[in-house]
This record gives sequence, structure tokens and C-alpha cells, in this order.
Amino acid sequence: MTNSDNSSRDSWALVTGASGGIGLAYVEELAKKSKSVILVARNEQKLTELAVELSNKYGVMTKVIAADLSTIEGIKQVAEQTEDLQIDLLINNAGKEESGRFLELDPGEMASSIALNCQAPLLLTHHFGNKMANNGGGDILFLASIVAFQGVPYIANYAATKSYVLTLAEGVGFELKGKGVNVTVAAPGFTKSNLAPDYNFEGTPYKPLEASFVAEYTLKNLGKKSIVVPGGVNKVLYFLGKYLQPRTLNTRVFWRVFSKVLRDKLV
Repeated sequence: MTNSDNSSRDSWALVTGASGGIGLAYVEELAKKSKSVILVARNEQKLTELAVELSNKYGVMTKVIAADLSTIEGIKQVAEQTEDLQIDLLINNAGKEESGRFLELDPGEMASSIALNCQAPLLLTHHFGNKMANNGGGDILFLASIVAFQGVPYIANYAATKSYVLTLAEGVGFELKGKGVNVTVAAPGFTKSNLAPDYNFEGTPYKPLEASFVAEYTLKNLGKKSIVVPGGVNKVLYFLGKYLQPRTLNTRVFWRVFSKVLRDKLV
């Protein structure tokens, strides 16, 4: 833990998948707002370096938890190491994606994605949701995706896990309203991160969002909307898919999109 003079009375934000991509952007944005941050990911060295950098740059308190959230042991580790801390913001960001033709993918990797993308936010939300309700309130942010609203070829398992996250957040959010806990789900589209290194946007009209924009935009709308969709194009896709087009057409549209951006891998 950095800044060892901290107290359990201080409120903290906990960010999973904090070592890169959107998770790192959330950590940066929170530190700018002078929020004490707990960084959770697997790479302890990277998290420690980041924590020291944030403390030096913004003067915030930080805590590092190196844990594999695709395992029950990793979830327990997070719960145990935060037992004496007051956490009023949980950001369920950690996730992984495998892309390609479904029958050619490693089933073990897909099962691991389900554990990380679905089981981890479920268990963390249950644990910290209880603590927030007992402490008088808080905020929980889930990271879903614009692909969560329909089946998507070539990332079928990933899209399905994000559908679970979306539905879980909607249901839990309705339950926790009366307990002072706000639940928001973010549904970004393509974003510059290390999540999907196989994407090739060259020659396509698709421009990935900056992770910093996604973090800033979703935090600005935290607790104000149940679903936050960053980016103009994503808003259009969300509106068309939710209100105007049948799911089968949405799946076909996304099939065309991913056929293009994954063309190098699908050869």
C-alpha cells in the first residue's frame, strides 16, 4: 500500500483490470479527482509502478492487489485485503476476449473468459454491494459493451458474457436503488486497449475511442443513467439495435463489422 498513513475511514474506489486499457484510464481519472484507488489485476509489478506514479503525481492513496479474478481464490483475496477499507465505488472492468471462428477457439480459454467476465463481477458486486448497503450507499459500475445487445459472430462468447453483465447490472441496479447504491452499466464500442490485439481498422470507417474518453464520459454519468453509451456512432448503433432493428439483423450487421476488422485472422 502506498501512503501508509491512510485510515480505514477514508473512502476508496476499487478498479479491476487496472493495469491497462480502460481500467488504467479509470484509475487515472479517479486519481485526478483526488480519489483513493485500489488497483486490482494480475501483474503486481506493473500495478506497483502505477500506484507509485499516481501517488507522486496526484498525491492520492493507493493500494495494490495482485489477483487472478478468474479464480475463486482471487476473488477471496480481494475481499480479504479490503476488509477494513470503506469502498464506495466498485468498477467491474476486468475482462478478456477471444476472437475467431467459434469451432476453432480453445474451449478452456472461453470458459476462463466466462469466469473473469461474468463470475468475477457477480461475486465482487455481491460482496461490496452488501458492504455499501450496510454503510449507507455507494456506486457500482459494470463494463458491458455495445456488442451485448445481440449475438455477434467471431466474438460469440465475449458478446454473450457482456450480455450477462448488462442483464445482471440492470436487475441488481433495480434491487439496490432503495439501499442507496447506484448501479450503472457502460456499453462502449471499439476502444484503444490491449483487449483485442487482432483487430485491424485500416481501410475501415471504424475509429476506436480513446480509453480516457470512455472513462471520463462514464464517470461523469455515474449514477445519473442506468446505461451509458460513450461515442456518437455507438449511440446510433444502440438506438437502432434496441428500438428499430430485429436482433437477427443486428447480428448480421455486426457480422459484417467483425468480418472486416478481423479479416487478417479469419484468412
